[in-house]
Amino acid sequence: MTPAIWSCIGAALLAAPTLALAAGADPVSAKCAGLGVKECTAATLAAAKRPVPAFVLDPEPAPDDTLANAIDAAWRTAPSVQQQRYRVRMADENYALALSETRPSLGVTLTGNYTKTVPGRTTQATRFLTPSPIITSNTQTATATFSQPLLTGGRARADREAALAEVGAGRETLRGTEGTMLLNVMSAYADIVRDTQTVRFYTANLRQMQATRDEVKARQVAGELTRTDIGLAETELAATETARNSAIQQLEQSRASFAALVGRDPGVLAPTPALPGIPATIGEAFDLAETNNPDLAAALSTERQSRAQIEAARAAGRPTLALSGSATLTGQATPFYLRDQDQTFAGQAVLSIPVFTGGAVQAHVAQAEDQNSYDRFGIEAARRAMVEAIVNAWNAMATAQRNVISAERQVKAGRVFDEGTFAEYRAGLRSTFDVLYAHSTRRDAEVALVSAKHDLFVAQAALLRQLGLLEPRTLLENGAVDDVTSDLVRAERRASGPGDDIARQLDNMQHQAVKQKPLDQPPLSVTPPAMAPATPPAPTPVPLAGHSPEMPVPGTTGAPVPDRSLARP
Repeated sequence: MTPAIWSCIGAALLAAPTLALAAGADPVSAKCAGLGVKECTAATLAAAKRPVPAFVLDPEPAPDDTLANAIDAAWRTAPSVQQQRYRVRMADENYALALSETRPSLGVTLTGNYTKTVPGRTTQATRFLTPSPIITSNTQTATATFSQPLLTGGRARADREAALAEVGAGRETLRGTEGTMLLNVMSAYADIVRDTQTVRFYTANLRQMQATRDEVKARQVAGELTRTDIGLAETELAATETARNSAIQQLEQSRASFAALVGRDPGVLAPTPALPGIPATIGEAFDLAETNNPDLAAALSTERQSRAQIEAARAAGRPTLALSGSATLTGQATPFYLRDQDQTFAGQAVLSIPVFTGGAVQAHVAQAEDQNSYDRFGIEAARRAMVEAIVNAWNAMATAQRNVISAERQVKAGRVFDEGTFAEYRAGLRSTFDVLYAHSTRRDAEVALVSAKHDLFVAQAALLRQLGLLEPRTLLENGAVDDVTSDLVRAERRASGPGDDIARQLDNMQHQAVKQKPLDQPPLSVTPPAMAPATPPAPTPVPLAGHSPEMPVPGTTGAPVPDRSLARP
């Protein structure tokens, strides 16, 4: 451009750039106002005829899949949850086994014998009047045995209490497994929603970068810009393509995680909904967790189980009493005549009194007490882990809420920054770098807003998991509910009889409440603790290790053997 043209353009820009931009007028038209075509550069006219590179998103398809569908499908089919449900059923049967300890038992034993003896000459000489020397016989024995325990030393009641505690621990572990699984499902769902939007943003940004690159090329051909501007535009375009490829890869990874959790590929997902049950304060969250957290409840049930096992171990050193009876038929099997059978009836009461067990009973009791102490510390460990998880989830939720507000302001400002920078670029007030930076800033602001909303949703779901509220019955309307108590009822009623309560009352007379010992901890230090002296630093940097030791522990390696694959057999 000639100096006259530059001065003319400068005067026009100083006169009314603000008014022209505020009125929405094209900066290039304002720049060239009052000038002839020959006095404006060809590049300026070429840019004026091009559409403004806009950040236009692809239209979103109508959603055909929801979070409720994903939760319902995963809850029904997730292998980890199904496995835990069968573990609960196993615990139910342990309660049935404990009930059988005071129930009567009846068994029948049938024995048939057949013998054939071919006597030798000596035996035949003594049986010379027998028509046939061959001796045959067939006999049978039928025995019916009945047994009824009366006193078990309190072991039966302790086993019942331990089994019920195990059932409770299994139920809470199942709730925890379901909650963790649903948290993973909801996180995968939110990941897909976030990654889908991220791909849309990068796609729109890529088209915007391509349009800007084309305009830069046109202005370089006209002599207004240089090869450096083209190189900068191509670099940013390639970087955007790389970032978009990575975003697509991340989306496919999220879809694969969703399929592994739910058991099917995701459809077009609806936006993440608002979650119910979020407490208003951190104190309310702690109150809910103390009664509903499945991990803490499982630890409490496990401690009750080991406490009951202390009493079961002590019962091994107490007297037991049982009644038993039997009826036996003995005689010829064929032909069978009842009048020819020997009939024997017997009844007995067996009182067993342990006198000396070589310390085995005391060892089992001490072992059970130590296990209970271990489980009591496990309750505190579960409580601390719960508190840590709640604090982290609450802080993550609070931070994400603030980030959403900041990101919304960032998006609004980024759009103005992007559009205004390009308008000033055409007016000659901004460089190519400024335009590309504005494009990237707007894109990053859009991605940051989507990521902040994703983090808020996941943090809320993590908080609900710790509160014990991440369940289909609290998340879904008309959601499926697994009646796990029905299996326990069936196990309890199996083989029950009218005399069960009498036998249990007799056994309860030997039951004694467990007195727990105080928990021991290492003693306090006599002097205040202090760190040990540090190793003196080396005067020079430590050299790199050039080799590793090659001496294995004796007896932990093998020796090569000859290859016998080609040897003849």
